Amino acid sequence: METSSSNTAFFKSKAGKMTLAFIVTMIAFGCIMLGLNQSSTSLIDIGFWLMVAAMVYSPVDVFILNRKKK
Repeated sequence: METSSSNTAFFKSKAGKMTLAFIVTMIAFGCIMLGLNQSSTSLIDIGFWLMVAAMVYSPVDVFILNRKKK
C-alpha cells in the first residue's frame, strides 16, 4: 500500500507533470468531441483552451519555471 507522500513525490517529478499534461489533453479531447456532437461552442472553447494549456505547460516549465530555480 502506497502512502500519500509517494504519490505527491511522483507528481512533482518531470514524468508526473507530463502525466498530468496528458490527462488534461485527454479531458480536452473529450470536451471538444462532446462539443462537436452537441453543437456547443462553449464546450469546444473549453476543450481548446485546456489543450493549449497542456501543450504550453512543458516549454513553460522547462524554460521559465526551472530556469528561475537555478
